[in-house]
Order: sequence, then C-alpha cells, then structure tokens
Amino acid sequence: MALALLRRASTPRSPLAHLRRPRGALPACPLSTGTQTSPGAGARPPPPPSPHARFYSEYAAGMVPVALLGSVVYIGLRTWQQHLAHERFLVEAEAHVRELEAEVVALRHERDVVEARAASGGRGVMEGDRQAGRRWWHW
Repeated sequence: MALALLRRASTPRSPLAHLRRPRGALPACPLSTGTQTSPGAGARPPPPPSPHARFYSEYAAGMVPVALLGSVVYIGLRTWQQHLAHERFLVEAEAHVRELEAEVVALRHERDVVEARAASGGRGVMEGDRQAGRRWWHW
C-alpha cells in the first residue's frame, strides 16, 4: 500500500485532471431529452450535402492556390511598376536639375559680363538706359 501511495504522489497530475472524462465516453448534450439511441439501431443516415456545400468542397480547395498565386503575381507586378515609376521620376528630376544648373551658369556669366563692363569704365546696361532716357530733359 505504501508503494501505491508513493507512485500516486510521484506522478504529476494537472489541477484539472478530475474534470477529464474517460476515453470513449460521449459528452452530455444539454438539449437531449434523456433518450439516446445507439448508433446502429434506428439512426437515420446523414442528409446529402447541399449543392452549395458540394460546390465549395469540390472547387474551393482548388481555387485557394490560384487565388494566392494571383495575389502574389499582382503584388509583384504592382511593386515593379512603382519601382519603374520612381526611376522615371528620378531621371526627369535629374534632367530638370541639369536645366536649372545650366540656367544658373548662364545668369552668372551674364552678371559677370555686366560687372566687368561696369568695372572697366563702360556704362552698364541699366545706367545707359537711365541716362539715355534723361537726355530730352534740358534742365
């Protein structure tokens, strides 16, 4: 007897072990009226599946991989399209920057020419216009 108690104390038990039902026992149905029929005696065969259930059981299993593959292809193509659009934007932006840099270089060159004229004693473009405009005033 001491050996049986020792074995029982040494086996780990879960705290909910007393709630487990023995194997083979069916759970009690809360809606049953107490009259249970055995599976072999007087049990009706299950009804045939509906057309909708048959459709989904036959075709849905085959549609899932196709839908996944289609989604992966769509996402891949959409990502590639975004990548190409971004590259095109970068190329256009670089071309625009080059145009603006060329315009800045031209404006700096024009400014240097005007400053060189003013420094050499010649009249600048703006000064010559002002003095030419005053010539008709006699006082």
